[in-house]
Amino acid sequence: MRKSLLAMAALMGVATLPAHAWRVNIDKDTYADILFGAQITGTVQGKRTNADKEETNFAAKLVSIGASGQVNKLVYFGILAEAAKKPGLRESFVVRDAFVGLKFADEFRVQAGAMRIPFSRITLTSSYNLLIPTQDDRGIYGVGLSIDPIDGLSVRGDAGERNRDAGIVVWGIVADGILKYYLGVTDGRYDRRGGFFGANTKDNLAYTIRLQITPTILGFKPETGYSLADTYLGKQNVHNVGIGYRVVKAETTGLPRNYSKTAKLFTVDVIYEQKFGELVPNFQVGYIQAKDVAYSYNPTTRVVSYGKATQIYAQGQLLYDQVVGFGKPALAIRWEQNKNKDRFSFDTNTGRTSPIAGEPKNTRVGVFVNYYIKGQDAKISLGVDTVNRNRDSKGANGKNFTDFTLYLQTRF
Repeated sequence: MRKSLLAMAALMGVATLPAHAWRVNIDKDTYADILFGAQITGTVQGKRTNADKEETNFAAKLVSIGASGQVNKLVYFGILAEAAKKPGLRESFVVRDAFVGLKFADEFRVQAGAMRIPFSRITLTSSYNLLIPTQDDRGIYGVGLSIDPIDGLSVRGDAGERNRDAGIVVWGIVADGILKYYLGVTDGRYDRRGGFFGANTKDNLAYTIRLQITPTILGFKPETGYSLADTYLGKQNVHNVGIGYRVVKAETTGLPRNYSKTAKLFTVDVIYEQKFGELVPNFQVGYIQAKDVAYSYNPTTRVVSYGKATQIYAQGQLLYDQVVGFGKPALAIRWEQNKNKDRFSFDTNTGRTSPIAGEPKNTRVGVFVNYYIKGQDAKISLGVDTVNRNRDSKGANGKNFTDFTLYLQTRF
């Protein structure tokens, strides 16, 4: 293990260049900010099964190219294309975001296109702004959590990944930032274009609402942008409570027996970050519940698997807001537990519903040292993820496992 870590550090010990914003100005009301970003990882990967071996893997985890800006004071836009390393797949650029917005006032904006789902802090936070850089990782290159509650109602393909969807969102800031709201109508996980049930899927839309309350009277600043962040690195004191709800109907047609369930997601999350002298503590908690979510469909047996999933998490960071060497150090910790319970199968041949035995559960603890050379624009992270899985999550040969990750991030 020690040799693997030393080899990884030596191979990845490259200089991180300072970042610079690139703005293209057409006139005083028309501009575009150009974005380039990259995340490079090296991981000592623990054994997932009895048949596995410990592995050391390097990857360009994420490469991003994008632009955002405004045409005039009314019309704004955003475009983001990313290439991500996925198990068993070649890297290719996929459009994650592509939207046009109309800002009639701070209290009322209309945004249309492919964009982040305005449901939870998780879906609204970029992977470049996470306290634990491996939080979004799934599959053999990540921490391998088998239960992912937010995956159930997102769309794959049209908007690119699990926390994006295509549609229209109305949002705004009310009462000088005390209230922030989002109202979304989007394609959803089970829309015809999602193809979850194949060609027989009906055209069902997803409806999302999120409300965020900030006690500005106590001196906390509202998060005024569409997206959110895990930390603002002491640049502003943030404390708010968010509540989200998302619903979409999943149903099939043309089969011997129709499947029809209304999938529902609920979340509540809290963030607190405040600067005290040279220290910036950050603390967050959240809960997500997904009910009647269809997770899979077998076209051969015509069996739909659906049920209830929950996720609860707590995370925090303590940042020392002074340069030590050539950056600012911070210690971040995250605990999360994912459960998949009350699971059922629906046989569309017979119309029978049967319970699925077991309750898969995964618990992950991540501890990372983050070194901010220039905020999130130049960052180095080193940490460990430990995943404990119960008997139903492990399967026949599954194991608890531990990963060590060195992570480099740049963007400008």
